[in-house]
Amino acid sequence: MGLKQRGLVFATFFGSCIAIAFLLASLTTNQWVYSKAVRTNSTKATGEINYGLFSGIKSLDVGYGMRSTPINVFELVNNEPNLMDFWLWLGAAAGTASGLITSAVGAITSVLKAASAAKKRATMVLLFVANWLSIISHIIAFVCWLVQFIIYLNHNVLPSDDLKINWHTRGLASLGLSFYFVIISMFFVMINICILTYVHLSEKREQRFIDQPDEDKTNAIMLY
Repeated sequence: MGLKQRGLVFATFFGSCIAIAFLLASLTTNQWVYSKAVRTNSTKATGEINYGLFSGIKSLDVGYGMRSTPINVFELVNNEPNLMDFWLWLGAAAGTASGLITSAVGAITSVLKAASAAKKRATMVLLFVANWLSIISHIIAFVCWLVQFIIYLNHNVLPSDDLKINWHTRGLASLGLSFYFVIISMFFVMINICILTYVHLSEKREQRFIDQPDEDKTNAIMLY
């Protein structure tokens, strides 16, 4: 592998690191969904709710000041089956975590590949596999949470106890920043795949030229 190709492969290390950073931010922040809350029997009552994959915060004001309550999303999903679907939540969480792991594998493999001039096919295959698995993981997380939002969260993000006292979030929810981090991360992994595809094709072109008979090489050089 030439110096140019090795440099391009090493560039995918930075793409993977950026993807990892966004996925870490996505996993550790509680902005997967955001919603305002209102109370049907009071014009003064307001509220805001943020959910991440594992934690969230509910802030409600009945007219005497905002009161914030931390939320354990895992417990909420198990205790409130009408609020969120467990398997869709699990798909989003597992997809994001899997994307993080496969991006890390891709980052490590890119360094190993760039550091060696030898044409090790197995390393290149592993690079492609890691990045494609990362893309698939991103898509799983994206689709699961989008379906979760459309079917459930867009209509309600509040536990049943709050619904009983006339709070509602119907039509007030929106996808949060943490969700969009997954999309940004996927974009960088796609760039990695484009770079690796270019490197692979350029290597094949070079190999075809090397395998040509000497007479064909001379003619190709003369034409050039």
